Amino acid sequence: MSNNDQEADNLESVFKQKRIIRSNVRQTLKSMDPSLRSQEDDIIQSIVLEAPWFKSSKRLCAYISCSALREVDTSKLLSQILSPAPGSSIYQNFSIEVVIVLYLCVIYCVVFRYFFNLFFVSVLDGNKLPTAKKLYVPRVEDKNSNMRMFNISRIDDLVANSMNILEPASVDADGNAREDVMHANDPVDLFILPGLAFDRSGRRLGRGGGYYDTFLKNYKELAKEKNWRLPLFVALSYSVQIMDEEVIPVTPNDVLVDALVSPTGVIPITSAALGRMKP
Repeated sequence: MSNNDQEADNLESVFKQKRIIRSNVRQTLKSMDPSLRSQEDDIIQSIVLEAPWFKSSKRLCAYISCSALREVDTSKLLSQILSPAPGSSIYQNFSIEVVIVLYLCVIYCVVFRYFFNLFFVSVLDGNKLPTAKKLYVPRVEDKNSNMRMFNISRIDDLVANSMNILEPASVDADGNAREDVMHANDPVDLFILPGLAFDRSGRRLGRGGGYYDTFLKNYKELAKEKNWRLPLFVALSYSVQIMDEEVIPVTPNDVLVDALVSPTGVIPITSAALGRMKP
């Protein structure tokens, strides 16, 4: 048997093992109690929102969760980053006088809170004000594992695709092209990643399309070319999705994650995560 034949056999064996694991994990997720899933969604997002490595991030890529795929919810994370959509205000049914009074109250509270944090909380606790963030989210381009990450600033920048999955249009409401993270002038600090299963050695099992592995590999090459520090690759995982070390088989094209966030907390894996995710 030639080396090429041996490699082909090895790859087929890996793909077969992946298919088995995918089938098992999908069944496990399907049977997961909805109330437990909701509880774990809240815990995982709270852990991320309170994490120093998230708070300090300035530019990040994150997935838009899809409940039909039983992905860990990211709606709370997005709501912390994105500004509210125009017309979604709770004040729209009130009279103009009431709206003015309410807005004045809101402005007063915001200003008071800002100066309170600036002059008291920062001084006493050494806490910093929240870092403004630039968010890029995925858009699938075709069926050949090609995906792009576009910058959005509001939740209504997202539209449902043919699979009813929310993603950004390539142009904004004014017809202007959205910024592609691969063409951005500055590096990304953090990737928030989905997956079907993970193991404690950082191996990630996707859904078989290869979109994230292809994108992450391309971004790593870009970062090397630009001499940028690599972002942290952090995956969100329900408790039932995490497996022991090296259980998930890999190919040379599979990209490992730096850390997992589960309901039990952050699981740093790589030296980068251990160094940058200190409490």
